[in-house]
Amino acid sequence: MKLALLSLFTLTLSILVFAGDTTTVRIHDHTDMTWYGNYDEWGLLPDSTNDYRKIYLHYTMGCATGGCSDWDYTTQIFARHRTGEVDTAFNEIIENYELARVITPYGSSLDNNWQFTTTFDITDFMQILRDSLEIRCHYSGWSSGFSATLDFEFIEGTPARDLVKIENIYSGNYNYTSSNDFETNKLVPKKLLIEQNSTAAMIKMISTGHSFDNNINAAEFNPVNYHLKIDGTQTHTQYNWDDDCGENPIYPQGGTWIYNRANWCPGKRAQTFDHEITPYINSGDSIEINIDFDSFSWNPHPGTSCPIQGGVCYNGGLGQTPVYIIDCQLFQYESPNFSNSAEIIDIIKPSLKDEHSRKNPICGQPLIKIRNYGSAPLTTLKIEYKVVGGATNSYNWTGNLAFLETEEVELPNLNSWTGSDNIFEVTLKNPNGQTDEYDANNSMQSEFATVPEYPESFVLWFKTNNGAVGGLSESSWKFLDQTGNILLASGGLAPNTQFKDTVDFLPGCYTFLVEDTDEDGLDFWANSDGSGMVRFRGNEGPILKSFNPDFGSNIIHQFRIAGSLSSNELSNSDNWEIFPNPTKHNIVIEGNSDNKTELSIINNLGKIVFTTNLNNAEFISETIDISHLKNGLYFLQITNSKNRITKKIVKQ
Repeated sequence: MKLALLSLFTLTLSILVFAGDTTTVRIHDHTDMTWYGNYDEWGLLPDSTNDYRKIYLHYTMGCATGGCSDWDYTTQIFARHRTGEVDTAFNEIIENYELARVITPYGSSLDNNWQFTTTFDITDFMQILRDSLEIRCHYSGWSSGFSATLDFEFIEGTPARDLVKIENIYSGNYNYTSSNDFETNKLVPKKLLIEQNSTAAMIKMISTGHSFDNNINAAEFNPVNYHLKIDGTQTHTQYNWDDDCGENPIYPQGGTWIYNRANWCPGKRAQTFDHEITPYINSGDSIEINIDFDSFSWNPHPGTSCPIQGGVCYNGGLGQTPVYIIDCQLFQYESPNFSNSAEIIDIIKPSLKDEHSRKNPICGQPLIKIRNYGSAPLTTLKIEYKVVGGATNSYNWTGNLAFLETEEVELPNLNSWTGSDNIFEVTLKNPNGQTDEYDANNSMQSEFATVPEYPESFVLWFKTNNGAVGGLSESSWKFLDQTGNILLASGGLAPNTQFKDTVDFLPGCYTFLVEDTDEDGLDFWANSDGSGMVRFRGNEGPILKSFNPDFGSNIIHQFRIAGSLSSNELSNSDNWEIFPNPTKHNIVIEGNSDNKTELSIINNLGKIVFTTNLNNAEFISETIDISHLKNGLYFLQITNSKNRITKKIVKQ
């Protein structure tokens, strides 16, 4: 049943046109998400006049006006597509298509002005991303809060293939009471028609597991596979798990941020899995689509024993039922638009993108991501790269990428990182030794920051904590040259021991790598390993660099040796460090004091709850017991004859 509908709404938009072929529309501008529910806003997107080769959604999450929530909640971004149809009760039929999913970080230690941008390629949804459109931000949180800013970027051009149709297969929250119920009543097989003009198809799947208060900590901490079946034949198997939480770019966090989970980590995007099913379709015929999850059994905890977090069992001791949040769509396409073409889709290093912050800045080998944009296999490619205004470098890549397959490519070191600006540029040329049929997506630029510089000789201070395997510390360190060769290495270290090693380098680019085999760093609140530390200090004493010991899996830090600079020239006035932070008991305050340094701890009402004076002009390490203070946010104020510095402390 069709019905012409007139909607009254408030239209909020911001359109910016630049570079001649790109349009940016903002829908949701720091929308506060303060309680469980939906936050809807309309915007005006480009119409169907032009073709677009790429559509990005830049999702900037920030703290709500009253600050960030302490907990990890699911946020989802939906396009609310008006179908023009009504149901039998004459209600307008609206189809919700999920464009993005990001889990909020544990926000207790984040500044109120914190924000983080995650970029999603949503080109496949172009058919519904037109004209006036309502965009929904869904927030699953039960406390305030976070904010959402959504920027839609439309880049004109020809897509790899033209979209014919998009439709939902599964969409919702599905309780896993048992395997039989989940497959029989929740993820039931769906029969869908392949259009006459469709020659290709792909299934897109986002699935995250939640709840943990049961005997196997499912579904949040229970790794499983799901299996895609087309007409009863299993075509794909996907591990529904994120095992990189310890390398989270938002760190440290207040909660169990390092624990790997069912396809999510606090603060990160949920992974989207694309499954090409073109070999299994026939134009004009129907297909049956079915997704099965690995079978598992769960029970409530015996008694009132509740692991992981919380300490109190849910539902009067019955625990939590595992639940999966699933959104799955079928996309149908026409044939590829090009036979021989390559695309640059990301510059990972060097980059200023939030998502790549743990890998940057660099002075060594760049890392990019390429994609085959043509139907013919991509086997060779010339890659030219440089700093804008500097000398051009080239690299001949070889491989074997099928249509739309991607690969991360590490490029050889640049001959020079000098140029007219701190902008890195990559250009792809001659795919398969031939002219690229579509070169509009062959080039990309990335702004970057320069790495720190240190003197030729400095001291590495490294204190291990109690975490040990086989009598040796879980943590170790290495220094690598610019080609990845190991120059210096700690080897096995004794636990709970402080080491001071003087390291000497020639001028050049180096990488400092710290690894922790248990992926819980040198200071993590949810274990009994105690605290360690890592820092660079000049031979004369000043701190050159202090690393946060709550680092999860690793520290990757690139730097240059400056040559004739002394450590005093490279030190800065704000060299004070606080650790551990957050803390339950003690904090350690370290820095260069003068004869008139005062340390004060102030609560959030402005009352001084601790003060002490330091009367020595030297490097100090002061341990303060704050176990008697109430949990919450405090401010450490450091006042001396030159300046006043304020830092946050979180007492847990």
